[in-house]
Amino acid sequence: MFNLKDAGYDRTIMYSPDGRIIQVEYAKEAVRRGSSVIAIKCKEGIVILAESRSYSKLIEPNEKVSQIDDNLYLAFSGLLADSRVLINEARVFAQIHKITYGEECDVETLAGYLSKLAQRITQFGGRPFGLTLIIAGVNNSAPELTVIEPSGAKHNARAIAIGRNDNEIMNYLEEHYHSDLNLEDCKVLAQKAFTEIIKDKNDYDLLVMNFETQKITKQFVKQK
Repeated sequence: MFNLKDAGYDRTIMYSPDGRIIQVEYAKEAVRRGSSVIAIKCKEGIVILAESRSYSKLIEPNEKVSQIDDNLYLAFSGLLADSRVLINEARVFAQIHKITYGEECDVETLAGYLSKLAQRITQFGGRPFGLTLIIAGVNNSAPELTVIEPSGAKHNARAIAIGRNDNEIMNYLEEHYHSDLNLEDCKVLAQKAFTEIIKDKNDYDLLVMNFETQKITKQFVKQK
């Protein structure tokens, strides 16, 4: 995966001779080994599908989608322990924002805070968070969907896939996504992308955020 000339540069947060931060690339690899998560946005709202996977039939799988506030949800793929830290940070920040400004925190504000938190580690040292976050929200303006990478980079998305087989799922989404999809279309697209690419027949959580009704529903889909 890496050249010998990169040896030593992967032990700390510093640039390799070709301008890469190897620790960040390791963190991205941890994400690729995590459960698949798909998020799709349309004018009517947002759909998030998160794979429910456990390494043993005796162990309950961990949820990959967490509620941050009434209008905000966060999904992740990567290291579970790291996710707990950022989920707690997100919840505290959202409540402080609500108390301070008298309104619910929006996706852009929360994403800005978490991306700075992730980037600060790459700037001042420490191990990067080994996960990628998807922040989804509906408010009075429009549905919002933002992705935060281990480096702290963030970008808005209409459709995104993270976790294992992310490239294959993204190719499927790019081929089948179009701007006039409705919420039901997004739901079907997410399910087809998951079931056609991931052959394990794992169960999954399906979160639907309806912008028009301001209602959010979550269901567990069992495939086996």
